[in-house]
Amino acid sequence: MNSESSTLDFTALAFNLTNIKRTLMIDKSLAITHKSLIKVDPQTNANKFWQAWLMPDGNLYVEYGRVNYSARSHVYPCSSVTVAEQKLAYLLSSKLSKGYQEAIVESNNLQQLDWSYFGDNAKTFQEKLAQITSLADKIADHTSLNFDAIQGVFTSQLGIISPQTIRQAIPALQQVSLHLANPQSRQFNHAVADYLTLIPLTVGMKLDARSLLGNPEKIATQRRVLSQLEKALDLISQLRQEMLNEAVKSPKNSTELGGSLGESFSLTLLKSLLKQQKISALHTSVGQIKAASIFSR
Repeated sequence: MNSESSTLDFTALAFNLTNIKRTLMIDKSLAITHKSLIKVDPQTNANKFWQAWLMPDGNLYVEYGRVNYSARSHVYPCSSVTVAEQKLAYLLSSKLSKGYQEAIVESNNLQQLDWSYFGDNAKTFQEKLAQITSLADKIADHTSLNFDAIQGVFTSQLGIISPQTIRQAIPALQQVSLHLANPQSRQFNHAVADYLTLIPLTVGMKLDARSLLGNPEKIATQRRVLSQLEKALDLISQLRQEMLNEAVKSPKNSTELGGSLGESFSLTLLKSLLKQQKISALHTSVGQIKAASIFSR
């Protein structure tokens, strides 16, 4: 090995180590902008995702890879947020021109809601918790979705499954059913791809549309999954609201909900969650609820 190649190898190694260091330091929750793209095409065996987080320090963090597999990552160091925005716009344009589309998911920026901190009060919510857990198990049997019990959300590799995701998945699945008579057709493959961009199924390195949704029984199973997801999201919404009502109704009791930690909900968290639930106002003074940190990021 000559000195020139050794210098090049060392330079490449130094660059990779620097990139790894930047990657480890990324806190995605601080991102200014987050974009999630997906590309599914059974005819070309494409089942890929691409995500980007624009950070306040000007770094642009990217993850990409095959759906259901570990992501690769890269950091584009930029001199400013403006430069990073330009780089992101360029990368998005490039990906969209290659057949990627925006994933219909929510950004994973919810405050963590740890139901265990309700102690004895959790008994009030036991029935809904049991229903949600049961539904989550059934959904996991037929998709690659995960249930995050801390935040109370269903997630794919690209983000949080929302009611909008389900609303779009229902007609997408109907299109699969309409073209089922000819599972070798481009229309059937396209319909399956549309469904998979919304609801990820367990797929290996080979994407075979017919093996995934090529008969009425498999389509019926996915219809049940969508119904179960819809019900689970509704129960989660109800449960969150009941918890918030309990905390706001009785600030003194809410201070005790932290159990041995002796911590309560923070006013900031309550306002955030109430805003998510589209409640217009919070009639609780700062003095009634002390700031706390029982919700880790």
